[in-house]
Amino acid sequence: MIASNPEVRVVLSYRKALLLQDPSVNFFKSISVGVLLATFLVTHGRTLQANERLNSDIEIQVESTIRRHFETRVPDSRVNVTVNPINRTLSLTPCDTPLQIELPFSTGERVTAKVSCATPRPWSLFVTARVQQFASVVIARRPISRDSRIGGDALALSEQNITRLSGGYYTRLQDIVGKSARIPIDNGDIITARMLEASLAVRRGDRVTLEVRKGALLIRTTGTALQDARLNEQVDVENQSSGRQVRGTVTAPGVVTVR
Repeated sequence: MIASNPEVRVVLSYRKALLLQDPSVNFFKSISVGVLLATFLVTHGRTLQANERLNSDIEIQVESTIRRHFETRVPDSRVNVTVNPINRTLSLTPCDTPLQIELPFSTGERVTAKVSCATPRPWSLFVTARVQQFASVVIARRPISRDSRIGGDALALSEQNITRLSGGYYTRLQDIVGKSARIPIDNGDIITARMLEASLAVRRGDRVTLEVRKGALLIRTTGTALQDARLNEQVDVENQSSGRQVRGTVTAPGVVTVR
């Protein structure tokens, strides 16, 4: 009757297993260790999940801070930010106050953010990120020869990753039109300040208007420029009426004023 009851057979088998177990093994101690290990694994897993949530929140705030920083520097640009993941095993105390995020280091596309917490337990860490910022900049539409005056037809706007540029680029065509190329510029080159110089307002041999001011009196005559000059530079001019050589300042294209 007892042997035919499945539940009784299970109990008897369990008791038999206890009686027949290796006497060198503490069966109940093994069960205790297993329970402790399972408890540790569950607790550790929950801790890792909490750390991941906190780290993820930090990464989101760092990404937002970096994006705002770069968009403020160059409005109407497109910014891509990739934050390097924080070590998931790093255990940080949740902050009771808003995180303080600073951007102390920035080199090209690499940016380092310092994240700090004041309370309840102060801590800080550095988070790195990669930034790409795209904006429309002026490029050469065709080759531009040295010393040539640059017109609007030689220029175009093109979206470029400006974090790779050292600076000195232009975002408006009108800031370049009328200047001269200091060096040869190839088709597609990004125009930078070092490539340009003010155009000559007077060239050697040009016929210029020579203005002579004496108090309120202004006398105009014609002369011949004896050298090249830009606006506000001094230049020697030969007075065509008297043949005398005078020195004046270029005050407008083709105009030299003697005071």
